[in-house]
Amino acid sequence: MAFLTSNSYGKERVRLTKISRSGGRHEVHQYSVEILLRGRFEEVYTKGNNAPCIPTDTMKNTVYVVASRTEFSSPEGFALALAKQFIDRFPQIERVEVSISMERWRRIVVDGAPHPHAFVKEHGRRTARIAHGRVSGNGGYPHLEGGIAGMELFKSSGSGFTGFYHDEYTTLPETDERILATTVDARWSYLPSAAQGPEESFDGAWSTVEEIITLVFATHESPSLQATLFAMGSEVVERIPIIESISFSMPNQHHILFDLERFGIENQNRIFYGTDAPFGVINGTVSRDPVPPAGSADGGGRSGKAARGDR
Repeated sequence: MAFLTSNSYGKERVRLTKISRSGGRHEVHQYSVEILLRGRFEEVYTKGNNAPCIPTDTMKNTVYVVASRTEFSSPEGFALALAKQFIDRFPQIERVEVSISMERWRRIVVDGAPHPHAFVKEHGRRTARIAHGRVSGNGGYPHLEGGIAGMELFKSSGSGFTGFYHDEYTTLPETDERILATTVDARWSYLPSAAQGPEESFDGAWSTVEEIITLVFATHESPSLQATLFAMGSEVVERIPIIESISFSMPNQHHILFDLERFGIENQNRIFYGTDAPFGVINGTVSRDPVPPAGSADGGGRSGKAARGDR
């Protein structure tokens, strides 16, 4: 006998552009939205009974209606409004997940001043995700995340890779001077209470994370991409009180010194070729210290701080 052990369904790539107008000054919100529903939909699958089924076309339309009725400045704020709409409106939904990818637009400068309604696209996208259940954990708060996707970083010095494990298959030479390049995808979890706080705190958190990632990448004397990842994450959880943890995925995009000697030319560490495959990928999550237990002498959970003491 067959059983349906799990189910979910939804709508992807709902593209939304909203223009907020304040006099002659405009703001652009350009999102791609994904909605995923879980709940009492078993009979839609097992009995062909569509009565509880919320059409994915209805999900799409809901995105535009909520956008028209809601004032928001961040993808986190819009994700919260959407999740609440679905949970409040449809009793058959037990859990809704909303993921948003935001295109970023910067004002074009004309005669030294930012133009009020002309923009140029920035590299890297801002992301947000919410998982909201009818009965949520964390004191009833939804799980809310922010993020950065596709942030390309490159520096031509200030990185090396030495002292790594060697065996009979190791051919990689050690170096204390190399190009370091990566594309950062980062996702951070907000503390549960952040969902009840002011929406402006999400914009501030995102701007600060972007600043930290770029500044640490530029200034950290990197013994490895792993060490740079940890330095970035440590700075984030120490400086932004509403962030509980941050996860990174960072490919190591290699640039190899090109052999010019076969043409009678000395390559003075100037000419490289990039490779797109294969490549290393570095993942890691950095979390803030847990609240120390009562009576603890050292507070616990300090090994990470000790490890980064020389940064």
